[in-house]
Amino acid sequence: MSYSNLKLQIHRDQLTWFLDLLLDEREVFQLSASTGIVPDVDKLYALSRRELLVNLTDAFSGVVDSAEPTVENSDAHTSNPKINNAEASIEALASEFLSEKAQAAISRVGYMEVSEIKTFFKTSDILIEAGDFAEVVWALLTDQRTAVVEHGYKLLNTTYESINVAHTNGYERPTRNEHLEEIEAQAAYNLENTDQHPGPSVREIEQLEQQLANSKAEYLSLEQKHSRLDQQRAFLLEENKGLKNKAETHHGNEKRLKELEQENSALREQIAQYTENTAALQQLAKEHEVLLGEKKRLAEQLKEYEQIQSAKETFTTDLKLVEEAIYKGHQGLEDFQTSLGSHFEALENCHQAARGALNQIRQTLAYLDTQQLTEGEDAYPITADQPRVGVFVDVQNMFYAAKDRYGGRVDYIKLLDLIVGPRYLMGAYAYIVQIPEIDQAPFLSLLEHNGYTIKSKDLRLRGDGSAKGDWDVGIAVDVVSMLGSLDVVILASGDGDFCPLAELIKQQNKRVEVVAFEHNTSMDLQQIADQFYPIGDELLI
Repeated sequence: MSYSNLKLQIHRDQLTWFLDLLLDEREVFQLSASTGIVPDVDKLYALSRRELLVNLTDAFSGVVDSAEPTVENSDAHTSNPKINNAEASIEALASEFLSEKAQAAISRVGYMEVSEIKTFFKTSDILIEAGDFAEVVWALLTDQRTAVVEHGYKLLNTTYESINVAHTNGYERPTRNEHLEEIEAQAAYNLENTDQHPGPSVREIEQLEQQLANSKAEYLSLEQKHSRLDQQRAFLLEENKGLKNKAETHHGNEKRLKELEQENSALREQIAQYTENTAALQQLAKEHEVLLGEKKRLAEQLKEYEQIQSAKETFTTDLKLVEEAIYKGHQGLEDFQTSLGSHFEALENCHQAARGALNQIRQTLAYLDTQQLTEGEDAYPITADQPRVGVFVDVQNMFYAAKDRYGGRVDYIKLLDLIVGPRYLMGAYAYIVQIPEIDQAPFLSLLEHNGYTIKSKDLRLRGDGSAKGDWDVGIAVDVVSMLGSLDVVILASGDGDFCPLAELIKQQNKRVEVVAFEHNTSMDLQQIADQFYPIGDELLI
C-alpha cells in the first residue's frame, strides 16, 4: 500500500490520529528527521509531538483539508517535479519505516484467511486496549488481497467515527483505561492533601511520584500484556476451532478419499471384467461369423439335397420305365434268341474263317519281326505294288477325345507307324490350332522330327465371346488337292463333318481309312470308311 492511496481514502485529521496511534514520541521524531520535513535540526527539537505529527500529515497529504485534493493543489503537484519527487521519497521512507514497525502484525495477517480476518478483527475494541490497533490496521492496508485492504479501510473509518476524533485543533487521543484514571486521580488527591497538610518532605514526594509513575508504567505494561494474552488466547481459541474444523474436513476428505479409492478399485475391476467381456464378445462374434458361414453352407447343401431328392424321384420314375423296357426287351431277346438259333451255325462258320485269316496275319507279322534288314535298305522297300498313303491328323479332335475319355495323350509316332505299315507314305500332316496361353513349341518340334508336316492357325474369337478354331475345310482342301497322287487317304479324326469328303474319295476309286477313338467317332463315318482303326490303350501316353 502507498500513501497515494491513503490520500484518497483517509482525511487529514484521520491520518494524524492514525499516525499518533501507530508511533510513539521517539518514532515520531525519528521519522520526522529521516524524511527531512524540517530542515533545521534545532527547530525540530523545539517542536512538540503534536506539531511533528501535523507536519508529517501535511507532508504526506500534500497539505489538503479533505480526502480529495483541490484542483489548484493537484495542478501544483503535477507541474512541479521536485515536489512530486519529494512526496515519492517521503512515501517510500514512511512505507518502509511503518512496515518495520508493524512487521509482527503483517506476518500474522499474512497467514490468516480473509474469513478469519473479518471474524477476529470485526471490531477495534480489543485491538485498542491491547495497543495493537494501528499495527494491525497497517498490516491490513498493506496486504496484497483487495478484500483485506477494504476491510482495513472500513475498520479504520469505523473506529475513527466511534471515538469521535476531532478534525480540527481539538484533537484528543483515545480514552484511557478507567482504572488508570482512578490511579491518577488518587495520586492527584494525595498531592493535594500533601499540600494542605504538611508532612513528608519534597524529596519523599518526588520519590512517591516516581514510584507512582513506575507503578503506572508497570500497570500499563501488565495491562497491555494481559490484553495481548487475552487477544492471543481468543485468537488461539479461534485458530484451534478453525484447525478442528480443518481436521474434521481433512478427516472427511480422507474418508472420502478412501471411498474414492474403493470406487476406483471397483471401477478397475469392472474395466478388467469389461475387457474380458469385450474379448469374449469378439470371440463370440468370430464364432458367430463362422456359424453363419456354416449355416450358409448347410443351406446350400440342403438345397442340393432337395435337388438330389427331386432327381431321385425322377430317377425312380425313369427306373420304373427302364425296368418295364428291360422286361419288354427281355421278352424280345428271348424271341430274338429263338430266331438267332437258325443263324448261329452260319455265324460259326464265318467265325472259323475269320480265325484262320487272323492266324495267317499273325504269322506274317511274326515273320516281319524276325526278318533281318540289311544296312542302307528301307524297312519297307518301295515296289510298284505298294499303295501310296497320305495321313491327315486332326490334332484338336484327337487331343480332346483322349483327354476327356482316358485322361491321357495320343502317341502320334506309334500311330503313324501302325496305320501306314509297309505302305509308301507320301506325306503326314498334323493340323494344329494355336492357343495364345499355351506354349506348344516342344510338341510341334517333336512331330516335325518324326515325319509330320505342321500346319497351324491361331484361335479366333467371335464378337459374342465364343471361339472358332478348326481345320475341317483346310483338311478337305488338302486331301482333294493331293488326291491324284494318293491311293489311300487316312483321316485321323472322328468328326462326322468328314463324311462328304470320304464319299468323294471313294467316288474317285480311292481307299478311305479312319483312325480315331470309337466313342468319339461318327457312326456314319465308320460305315463310309473302307477301314476303321479304333485307338486303344497301346497308343496312349
